[in-house]
Amino acid sequence: MPTAFVTGATGFLGRHIIDVLLEAGWDVTAMVRDTAAAAKILSSKVTLIKGDLSQPETIRGAMPTGLDCVFHAAADTSTWNKEAERQAHINIEGTATLLQVILDKEVKRMVHVSSIAVFGDHTEVITEETSRSGASSWISYSRTKAYAERKVKEAVDRGLDATIVNPTHIVGRYDAHNWARLITMLAAGKLPGTPPGNGNFANGRAVAEAILAAYHNGKSGENYILGGPSASFFEFLSIAATKLNIAPPKKPTPAFLLRIAASFMTVFAAFSGKRPMMTPEEAHFSCEKMEANCEKAVRELGYEMVPLERSIDECIAYCREQGAL
Repeated sequence: MPTAFVTGATGFLGRHIIDVLLEAGWDVTAMVRDTAAAAKILSSKVTLIKGDLSQPETIRGAMPTGLDCVFHAAADTSTWNKEAERQAHINIEGTATLLQVILDKEVKRMVHVSSIAVFGDHTEVITEETSRSGASSWISYSRTKAYAERKVKEAVDRGLDATIVNPTHIVGRYDAHNWARLITMLAAGKLPGTPPGNGNFANGRAVAEAILAAYHNGKSGENYILGGPSASFFEFLSIAATKLNIAPPKKPTPAFLLRIAASFMTVFAAFSGKRPMMTPEEAHFSCEKMEANCEKAVRELGYEMVPLERSIDECIAYCREQGAL
């Protein structure tokens, strides 16, 4: 029975990774911050070990020896610059410590979950060969994920067998905070406006299956973009509205208005001490126009591009299960 160590197991994507590994017959250990909370949502077949990327000293004690693979899906996904220091500590330093422990404990393989954000902003379709500008981004999430990916590649140069996946926007079951938040706000009539950008949408389960395929077939040191259908955010919300049998979303809000609103909210937050309703980073992501090509993952990993309608269906069904709709 192959053995796995998973970080980020209780997250949206992490839960899919756990499902896929268990179904494939793996012996799974998950490093979690709260074992009691994790036990409520993860299978009893998973061994839960307390550990935290923000506390590097806990990683070495959490990781067993003789592992077949470490699946690193944990990350701080904050989109507020005020939390940038914490984010760098987790995403960069936490990943660096994890990599050293992996090397010291002679883990056979690693699959690192990076992000499409490491490529930065591009007007052309992003492929694995596209230049990366995320490391110089003003957005902390993009910058820290880019540096974390660099740490993995440096470890590969030191002998680590690791492959890297770069998911685009992920939609599907287990989402309670990301795209699900837009859907539930739309359903409640509380969505203040429709984002004017567009994105590339991957399915959560399909991404997890590709992550396991990357363990089996991914080339060491190489990247694999995991994407799906491209659509505007207006189209995304229109599909959701049709499935919910509610009024369609409003026409997209002009980008400049979103950016101005985010700036005002940030100034107000500086006085109130509370997180702004919309940060400049969130305004940027809402306005970006991103296209990605995942032919390499399809060809080498057997990756499945799932129709957006199906991913939205899965997200809505989960929201209903959780009483959010």
